[in-house]
Amino acid sequence: MLRVALAMAVFLAAPLTLGGCNQDQNESIRLMNKGIGYYKRDRIPEAIEAFAMAGQKDPGNDRAFYYQGLLEYQVNGHLAEGQKLISRAIEINADNYEYHYHLGTALCRREEWASAIGALEKAIKLKPDHAESYLRLGIALENKGLYDRAQEAYVDAIKADPRLPEAYNALGNLYRRFDQMTHAAQVFRNGIENNPGFAANFHDLGLVYQAQKRFVDAVQQFEKAQQLDPGNAGALFNLGMTYAANDDKQKAISQLKIYLSRRTAAEDPIRIQIAQDMISRLEAAANAP
Repeated sequence: MLRVALAMAVFLAAPLTLGGCNQDQNESIRLMNKGIGYYKRDRIPEAIEAFAMAGQKDPGNDRAFYYQGLLEYQVNGHLAEGQKLISRAIEINADNYEYHYHLGTALCRREEWASAIGALEKAIKLKPDHAESYLRLGIALENKGLYDRAQEAYVDAIKADPRLPEAYNALGNLYRRFDQMTHAAQVFRNGIENNPGFAANFHDLGLVYQAQKRFVDAVQQFEKAQQLDPGNAGALFNLGMTYAANDDKQKAISQLKIYLSRRTAAEDPIRIQIAQDMISRLEAAANAP
């Protein structure tokens, strides 16, 4: 399944001015612009406080609630609080697709798939060409087991933005999930052609070639993934295992040792054990008379 981690939204709002309105509204906008300034200087707690104060000054300032919600769920990881704040922004202004998109994203992170689908469908209705909404919708649908609809959503994401690499990755891995390796390979190749700097598509194309026993081709893809993302543990491990499958013992041993030396605390212990066992077997075979 796609491990989606889209880039954090950047505030594009310019400082605002408001003439002829009441003092609280003016003060709310001043505080919101102050929060944007804090955000740009990476002073997140102060930014959140300023946005909260802006919302208190003017409960109708939907952008203040939205910005605060973004920081809560994207930076602080407070998903429930972020969802609550963005929902408040939607209560004030239900016609902004960004609000529904980020509500859907927060719900996806909470694995509340049915609610996420509803929010993302609203975002798409408001902005039918928003590729990221289709991508997130596909992820939610796939997690609900609605695979045909998920496929359609991923295709729509690619149509909306042919340079969105995560959409190709999600669609390719959906095909790979159902052992449709020829379709998966083509999707990954299309993704690479449109965005050659995205390591995951090289890596996952390598997995397809590995499954097809095209070991030389698999090695090429894993090597490219490793070049683009040197810390990618999956590429290091799979490159070593592919060398082993291709009977290149020395390269397999060397690569798997590199993988073990660079693994993090979060690495899958089963994969670590597999690598250690493979090294032991290969070294024993190399030393056998």
